[in-house]
Amino acid sequence: MKKKNRLIPIIPAAFTLANLLCGFVAMAKAADALQASRGAGPFDQEFSRLILHGCWFIIAGMIFDGLDGRIARLTHQTSPFGAMLDSLSDMVTFGMAPAFMAKVAYEHGMREMGLVYRPPVVTLLCALFVMAAALRLARFTVMKKDENLGVNTFAGLPSPAAAVTLMGALFFIFESHTELGMISAETTQTLRELLLRGLPGVAVILGLLMVSKVPYVHLSNKYIGHRVGPGTVIRLAVFFMAIAIFHEWFLFAASLTYVLGGMWMAWRAKSKGTKVDYEFPAPSTFGLDGDDGDDGDDGDDDIKDTLT
Repeated sequence: MKKKNRLIPIIPAAFTLANLLCGFVAMAKAADALQASRGAGPFDQEFSRLILHGCWFIIAGMIFDGLDGRIARLTHQTSPFGAMLDSLSDMVTFGMAPAFMAKVAYEHGMREMGLVYRPPVVTLLCALFVMAAALRLARFTVMKKDENLGVNTFAGLPSPAAAVTLMGALFFIFESHTELGMISAETTQTLRELLLRGLPGVAVILGLLMVSKVPYVHLSNKYIGHRVGPGTVIRLAVFFMAIAIFHEWFLFAASLTYVLGGMWMAWRAKSKGTKVDYEFPAPSTFGLDGDDGDDGDDGDDDIKDTLT
């Protein structure tokens, strides 16, 4: 029995490392896409295929990130080591990998469309996303866990949400080949090109939101909670089916709605003169008010900033 207990901590750590591996493979796919590009335009089929594979690995990393904490809690194997490992993994999967993929996709598109761009500027803009994710993780590392888990609001955009928004944009850019409802194929093509041109700007905006005081709903706490009932299972099943079937536009639309929803909550609170009850108090570091303690802790899924 004692030998079995020593093996249990390996399980949540394995899920966390799987998250890290997904981030690395996503970057590797982006690098492979550059090598496989055949100069067939900004939406080169082989380039698009490999970029989209990388996007799916980021989505898989988010799922592993959402499971490792619950598994650690169920097996009663929470530890500071798990929290640190989780933070390092999140930095790769939700910080470095999305920014690198956005840079590769943008620069490839600009070259293929014959448009002028400045690689150092693009690198700096994408690096801002990485630095914002690092600041968010560092803020969590120096904070103590708050025992009040009843509040359902984050301060700032959760890093998995920021990463998924970028991945949703890439899905829309590289896989939206047909009409979207009442939108014609020609209009869809124009939207794809516009979004591709604005990709570095999107990364900067998401980075600023990550270190902002804009409130965002903790979807896991508010809509799932500690106990998963039949209703929750049905809602999750419908959500993931929608992603699987309509991922080329649904993922970007859903994540964009979440991003804009937080900004609307901030505007409403300011217009009414009310304060948002954040889940965690503000650390003195960086002078930012409020934090959600996201992006870390194999040992407490309740303070993770996942979308599930």
